Amino acid sequence: MSKTIASSNNSKIKLVRKLQGRSRHRQNEKAFVAEGVRLLEEACTVNWPMHFILYDDSLSERGKVLMEKFTNLLGVETAEVTPSLMAEISDTETPQGILAVLDLKPLPLPPDPTFVIIADQIRDPGNLGTLLRTAQALGADAVLLTRGTVDAFSPKVIRSGMGAQFRLPIHALDGKAIQAYLDNLAVFLADASAGVLLWQANLVQPCALLIGGEAFGASAIGEELSVKRVTIPMGERAESLNASIAGGILMAEVLRQRYQKHKD
Repeated sequence: MSKTIASSNNSKIKLVRKLQGRSRHRQNEKAFVAEGVRLLEEACTVNWPMHFILYDDSLSERGKVLMEKFTNLLGVETAEVTPSLMAEISDTETPQGILAVLDLKPLPLPPDPTFVIIADQIRDPGNLGTLLRTAQALGADAVLLTRGTVDAFSPKVIRSGMGAQFRLPIHALDGKAIQAYLDNLAVFLADASAGVLLWQANLVQPCALLIGGEAFGASAIGEELSVKRVTIPMGERAESLNASIAGGILMAEVLRQRYQKHKD
């Protein structure tokens, strides 16, 4: 039986600390951290490649069952750490007693998408995570991130995305690469004050929805990519919607229109 890790100088602990920090560290190491039983269950379901798992003695029975699966069936390396050390390296206020270091290798972009989300300068991790989770639930083929958007594999985005990163192609690309990938798709820019009403826009056609950031809206690249504007009508006292909420409403309309066309 291996000895419980208690030192902050352990190589695994140092790696976790690094990956919980800056995006460039995750890119350099080609790895990221996911915490909690539910997230790791999602990773297990799709057999996402893992470097190792750290756990402590507070792990729940559900977590222990998951650990056995990782160890015995998948051959993932595991190591126990002290609860105090887990608290130090965790990015959450109440750790669940388990975290993993996983390969940072986004799913490949599909060659012929018909529904793409572009997250343009979205800097709030909670907003991006919610947008990813909604995009995955409502059938988007991929999510593209422009420069200035928060890292989709940062700890807070991973948590709020609730496993969307394991099931949805998510790629940070420059403007030219985004334009080349979208090719024949109509790009709709979500605009709070101008544009065709969302239910009047043709969202049945292959299209992309561009959701601008909370503070400054769409970037210059986003404006250049967009060929049409679509708006969500609001009450007189409202000025704008949260980026993830606006994105969710627009994505639901895409689904509604396509479902209706299929039904007809």
